[in-house]
Amino acid sequence: MTEIKKRVLLINVPSRRGKSGLMVPMGLLYVGGILERAGHSTKIYDPHLNDENLTLFDRGDYSVLDEILEKYNPDIVGFGGIASSYGRTKKLSGHVKKRSPSTLQMAGGPLASVYTLLLTNTKVDVIFHGETERSLPLFLKKFCDGVSWSDVPGISTRCDGTMIRNPLAPQIENLDDIPLPAYHLIDLKAYDTNMMYLLTSRGCTNKCSFCYRHMKGHRQNSVQYVINHMKFAIDTLNFSTFSLLDELFNANKQWVLDFCDSLEKEKITISFITSMRADKVDEFLLKRLKDVGCTEVLYGQESGSDIILNEYRKGVDAKTNTATTLLTRKQGLKCPVQIVIGSPSETPQTIEETTKFLINLGKGVLSINYLIPYPETPIWEYVEQHHLVPDVEQYLDEIAHWGGSPVLNLTRVPDNIWRTWSFQIKTNVRLALLKKEGKTAEYLSLLIVGKIALFGYSVLPKKIIQFVRDRKVYG
Repeated sequence: MTEIKKRVLLINVPSRRGKSGLMVPMGLLYVGGILERAGHSTKIYDPHLNDENLTLFDRGDYSVLDEILEKYNPDIVGFGGIASSYGRTKKLSGHVKKRSPSTLQMAGGPLASVYTLLLTNTKVDVIFHGETERSLPLFLKKFCDGVSWSDVPGISTRCDGTMIRNPLAPQIENLDDIPLPAYHLIDLKAYDTNMMYLLTSRGCTNKCSFCYRHMKGHRQNSVQYVINHMKFAIDTLNFSTFSLLDELFNANKQWVLDFCDSLEKEKITISFITSMRADKVDEFLLKRLKDVGCTEVLYGQESGSDIILNEYRKGVDAKTNTATTLLTRKQGLKCPVQIVIGSPSETPQTIEETTKFLINLGKGVLSINYLIPYPETPIWEYVEQHHLVPDVEQYLDEIAHWGGSPVLNLTRVPDNIWRTWSFQIKTNVRLALLKKEGKTAEYLSLLIVGKIALFGYSVLPKKIIQFVRDRKVYG
């Protein structure tokens, strides 16, 4: 029998309240696979599962965690999340320290971008940066052997009162060497999804100014590895619908075509959604994807203004986004439009360009979010240069609370105009479509209600606006 070396509790630290925060913790499942391969016992705790709106959790009720700490008695507690998970990580870290003073605490994933705050203001002992397939097993071996681990690549820690950050460990070259996510560590059905989340690659060919993912280049699993992963999900976990979470699924067109061919050859019947670049798509590729079960493609159009797209470093223009979105819908595939507004160069004119862009696309699912700068992203450099966030801790708590609502104005436009943009775009697009459809009564009704609501957005305090929006009165 293999000896269990250490007991590790991984906590999926919430970054926001409500159902939108309830997501399968893929990062922790991959970490779980690494830990178990190295012989360590692993358990995952997700606060959302017992308290969807985090009502009790945010009041400091950690009774569920306390029970786990008592029964499981972990040697290590690991925190995973994004930068806006920091505030809750700080509270959890302090609580764990009180309950279990000798337990080592670690953190990683995008949460590592706020490592200076974590090492300064929390009880976290070590932060893992970048991929952990190499650094985590090495760290755990040293930890188990009782020797110093401060020289492990890719970590930051406190050493003799000084904060250190070591150079990153080399990235995994062959992604097929990575164990499958440890799906058995969670109850997938508890996440209220009929989809299995799956990755076929890591990284992206571009680095958008607001992106908080920190991998260099783009690497792809072999087609057979992905096919085997899907077979496992179908045969063992009873899933046949997949969400491919790649940042860039179509970096290599031939790989995508080979994937489609393999699905047909092995007679695998599935449905799936994926994300692609709009400038690497053609009609044949879309047809092949639909043939093998693709139902929806996400492109991240972001803006209808080339000025803003250039500032976002998208590497694609609005004309290409328009053509590809319409082509995708023509093939019978769903194609939601995702817009991010509020870049430093955003103006009423670029907002108007985005509005016209959306009107030209016609009916479809639309998501609009305000740009949220995160530490260690390219846009964060702009924030620091202009001293826009005097208190980073307070700012992280605000974005954890408000989500994609207007939080930080990066533009030169007054706040009372800037914060109306999302509502303004949605209203004007809807008005144009109603007018085109000849629905005069609905058009006039929305026109009147829209003007009243737009005035409210521009003059009412943010907290009142959010109170109303939460109750779905408008917005």
